[in-house]
Amino acid sequence: MKKLIKIPIVLICLVAIGIGTFIGAVNIRGNYDDYILPNGFEESIKNSDSSRDENTYARIMSSNLLVNYESWGGTDARRRAKMFNMVLDTYKPDVVALQEMSDQWYCCLTKNRGSYKLVYPLSSGMLVHMTGLMYNSDSVTMLDYGRMEYSQGDNPRLRRIVWGLFEDNETKKQYIVTSTHFDLIREGKERDELRVMNTQAQEQLTLIEELQNRFDCPVFSCGDFNAMDNGGYNNEYFAPSVYNTLADTLTDTKYVAQLKTHGDERDTDAPTFDHIFLNGNATISRYAILSDTVMQQMSDHYPIFADVSDV
Repeated sequence: MKKLIKIPIVLICLVAIGIGTFIGAVNIRGNYDDYILPNGFEESIKNSDSSRDENTYARIMSSNLLVNYESWGGTDARRRAKMFNMVLDTYKPDVVALQEMSDQWYCCLTKNRGSYKLVYPLSSGMLVHMTGLMYNSDSVTMLDYGRMEYSQGDNPRLRRIVWGLFEDNETKKQYIVTSTHFDLIREGKERDELRVMNTQAQEQLTLIEELQNRFDCPVFSCGDFNAMDNGGYNNEYFAPSVYNTLADTLTDTKYVAQLKTHGDERDTDAPTFDHIFLNGNATISRYAILSDTVMQQMSDHYPIFADVSDV
């Protein structure tokens, strides 16, 4: 009997040690207290228009964080994560679609996220899922959630869809948000990459239709699609045909918003890889791109958000 008892105790100890080590690593790697925000950032945030229309019941944000890997063009995430958390504190989105959440970003968000909770952040191998969702547990309740890897793509941690069904805590209105990050067209692989992206677009549309039929509520498809609207700046490498495939079925919220706001670096109607599409019935009271100059130090993508109203 004693031998039978020893094995579980050893396992419990090993698990406890592993958890303690993991938490310790998160606290160390996610600590950005000593990092100073860029000049002008706090003033820019302070002067920003973070207001909501009184009829808004959901603010949905999409943000490509940019990994900290130098080979990808990234830098240390800690100062940038400090900026991002100030964006969350200021604009208070209910749900955030995240892309390029590297392990360092995961540590920073986990340690400092406050009331925000992550959906499917880790894989069984303790690897970070780089495409995911966050939601503000003070304002919404997550009722259901799921994920799907694309059948084709260069990195399943990144090329995937994560979705959640959310209910506004006050109005009880329900909606679904998905987050994704498509492949991109690389030089010398134009035809193959376009084929992969078209496959991802079709799988995205199929899942959105399934979710709407299942839950009968609006579905917001967010993310970095690596496909630009309005033809983009290059008809080959910016994959406008992939965008058109999505826009033929879904509604790009920035083109139906009652109000559009932007910073001084990019107008809302300028082509972008990042989109918030809508499938279903909802009024978009505001669409914004947080394109102030100082935001360029946070990521190579500007966060965008859409406010959803019941009128």
